[in-house]
Amino acid sequence: MGRRRGFNEGDYIQSNDGLFFAVKGSTHPENLVVSILRYIPDPNGDRVLGGVRYKRVYDIDSTSEYLSKNHPEYINHIPRLGIELQSVPISKIARFYEPRERLNEILKNPDSEVEKVLTDFVNALSVSSGVPSDSYGVSGSLLIGLQTEGSDIDINVYGQGNGRRTYDALAEIREKQDWVKPLMGELFDRILSSRWGDTGIPLDKFSGIESSKVLHGVVHGREYFVRLLMADDGSVSKPIKRAKIKARIVDASRSIFNPCIYGIIQVSGDTGNLKVSELKSFRGKFTEQAQEGDMIEARGTIEEVHGENGVYHRLILGGSGDYLLPLKFKDTYL
Repeated sequence: MGRRRGFNEGDYIQSNDGLFFAVKGSTHPENLVVSILRYIPDPNGDRVLGGVRYKRVYDIDSTSEYLSKNHPEYINHIPRLGIELQSVPISKIARFYEPRERLNEILKNPDSEVEKVLTDFVNALSVSSGVPSDSYGVSGSLLIGLQTEGSDIDINVYGQGNGRRTYDALAEIREKQDWVKPLMGELFDRILSSRWGDTGIPLDKFSGIESSKVLHGVVHGREYFVRLLMADDGSVSKPIKRAKIKARIVDASRSIFNPCIYGIIQVSGDTGNLKVSELKSFRGKFTEQAQEGDMIEARGTIEEVHGENGVYHRLILGGSGDYLLPLKFKDTYL
């Protein structure tokens, strides 16, 4: 697959030293692509591509430590955000993987069980929603050819209107058909632990939310995650401090998208004289996490944002220990 000028959430990059990165967001510095390390060459890895074994890596803290030690050129200051992030210099890109191109190839000739499940799923979503199949893409291991027999289904949906129609269609499919189901059993327990195990909050407080999420579930017995992509606003921000707040959700219309955004009215919190008016995250686990009208508790990093409508403060969610939890699921409050 060829390169192109733009880079979007869910695209993949292979660096010229064999590392695979998942692109994060749609706004990037001129000579860098903000992206997270996902696969590294490893002689004991369980994935094989081109005769090379790879290991899947996921945790942001451990991958950042790995890169700092072995490949520091992939940790860079991002001026727009005022922080250092994992990112790939344009000069280090060996290959670019585009989700829509790869999905189109699979839909024409699915030749494995996981590709057949993907094809069934995309066709059902497209027919039910009226969204053309070329508005969908496949991400994750299936995009880059590192899938295994047990790989999950990772789908991108492009366009805000397409995302809303796909969401409604998926909710209806899950309600009426038994081949698409909520997460359950050992898989559910593992997901719950991996997402919220670092928060210090009992995991059962998150279980009701996770089990009801439409965008994450099981299709033909295989885990799926659907990412509804919305263009980032490209605003300039700088981190101020870590904080925990209590607030009311007043706008959840963008809560199903990536990035997900919640408009809030802050009630209390350790924010000093700053008032937080928005929650935002590029992490999929924060989608569908709260509804309009919910009183919530959240922990993250306060940012000062310079946007089209002036300067405001938001809580960015996605670091180690960050969470968003409606207070109806929590026993103790701020």
